[in-house]
Amino acid sequence: MRVSSVHKLKVLQVIMSQLLKLTLKKPDHLISTRSALAGLLLSALCIMQYAHAEGTGRIVKWKDEKGITHYGDSIPPQYSDRDNSLMNKQGITIQHNKANAPDQDKAAELAKLVQDKKDRALLGTFTNADEIDLTRDRNLEPELLALKNLQQDRAIAQKKVDKSKTAADAFSKSRKPVPASVSAELKANNDGLAKINQRINERQQAIDNIHKRFDDDKKRYLILRGQNPATPADISNK
Repeated sequence: MRVSSVHKLKVLQVIMSQLLKLTLKKPDHLISTRSALAGLLLSALCIMQYAHAEGTGRIVKWKDEKGITHYGDSIPPQYSDRDNSLMNKQGITIQHNKANAPDQDKAAELAKLVQDKKDRALLGTFTNADEIDLTRDRNLEPELLALKNLQQDRAIAQKKVDKSKTAADAFSKSRKPVPASVSAELKANNDGLAKINQRINERQQAIDNIHKRFDDDKKRYLILRGQNPATPADISNK
């Protein structure tokens, strides 16, 4: 006849109570006895934990920092980062759970997942390295056109600055005060030129980023295809 987990628990509680009384006796000749009983007490505690967990239908096994095995229906928060096992009511392990990986391991794993996704997209998008160059050029076209227009705007703005500066210098050479309107015009033209230069720098940075992105994609593509990244894909086919 199967003894219920509740009955097991009650019996073990009585045993633990008696063992505890024995371990508290003080005569010196009982020191070795107390040590032995302490071991029995610890074993009884583990059995009690197991019986309680069995009653809940979920049994988890783990070890504490001293290597002592514990059983329960859940793992205390302070031991959640340790290896543990999930067992059924028959005491058979049905699942092993590894300890939580350190943050750097998680970051590395996440980075690998992201890279794998990029690799699949790269191989699925292009059939050869030349297609990567063509896609790069298509992405560069609007950026290069915008840069060209900005350079033309800068040339015009520079002429305005030069004209305003010439006017202001004329007053200075004749030792006359520069009119406020001339100074204001020179400042406005300089501000306009500075804004255009900033936009040119931003556009040039965008162009550089496109070059780098597609260069990196091409190198990675060639590596995935087992080709030399320093050699165009079609060279190896010739």
